[in-house]
Amino acid sequence: MDNRGMRILRSALLGLAAWSAGQTAKADFVFNPTGDGTSTNFTVSGLGFGPGNAVAQGAVPLTVGKTFQLTFQTHLTSLTGATAPNTVPGLNSTFQITEVATFSETVTSVTTSASGTTATFALNPAGTNRANIYYNPSVVFNDAAGTGFTAGTVIATLTPSSFTSSNFTDATQGGGKPTTQFNLTGAGKNVGPGFTADQGTGSTGIGLTVDSTNNAFFQPPTGNPRLVSSITNNNLATVFDAVPPSLLFTNPVTSATFASNIGTNNGTSGPDVQFQVSGYTQSFAVVPEPGSVTLFGIGLVGVAAFARKRLALVA
Repeated sequence: MDNRGMRILRSALLGLAAWSAGQTAKADFVFNPTGDGTSTNFTVSGLGFGPGNAVAQGAVPLTVGKTFQLTFQTHLTSLTGATAPNTVPGLNSTFQITEVATFSETVTSVTTSASGTTATFALNPAGTNRANIYYNPSVVFNDAAGTGFTAGTVIATLTPSSFTSSNFTDATQGGGKPTTQFNLTGAGKNVGPGFTADQGTGSTGIGLTVDSTNNAFFQPPTGNPRLVSSITNNNLATVFDAVPPSLLFTNPVTSATFASNIGTNNGTSGPDVQFQVSGYTQSFAVVPEPGSVTLFGIGLVGVAAFARKRLALVA
């Protein structure tokens, strides 16, 4: 192929790169908070969830290679994006949107230093991994009781597919920080006799595949492209100061409820450990269907073939 043919092919490839970048860069989508046409459509890039609860079943003691199940539950407090409103009318006063997720984790390392004992984790793809987002026309969730988070209609199902990072440091074990009071009933958050908690914090980043959405709530651009999602939470803590610890949790796959078993000290005495999950933004990105990329690729093959044929005729 001579220089003229190379220019044609190069232009086509640059066109593909520009088109592909344009397709994956569409971060905004239209979200209707009630899905019934009575609320305003908002163009957003993510959903902002408030503080909630998490429990790691079977995580204690942390040893390399151990696999455990983490379940968390929380509620929507805001929408994010350049044109997102400061407040959503009716949210958490008339209606609620909640998220419940469960995923399997494997301990990949455990190290002890002057700051405490730190563990890192990886997603176990062979385990149970699911996240559901729910809409309910009335507000029924209760952080202390741990109920009402799966009430209503499932408006999105997602599969946790990867961890970008996940770690936890127990500053009491090896770090010298004292235990604090922990009240399992939730009254007064961290005040109350009978239970204590190690002082520990961590963070996690999760990539999720969006399996299904209710189009009355999630309204992607024309052509129904796929949505992908991610969660970055920078504060998992065994000390509760924003919400009370939940008595119950619900598995989003089986809908079964269960209580945490943390023993008398949250972090060391039970098979489970319970965390406060700080508020986080769950971002969404719009990506093209694979078929669109395939069709564009076929078009490029045609362009290249045409260029070769034209140059052969000229020669």
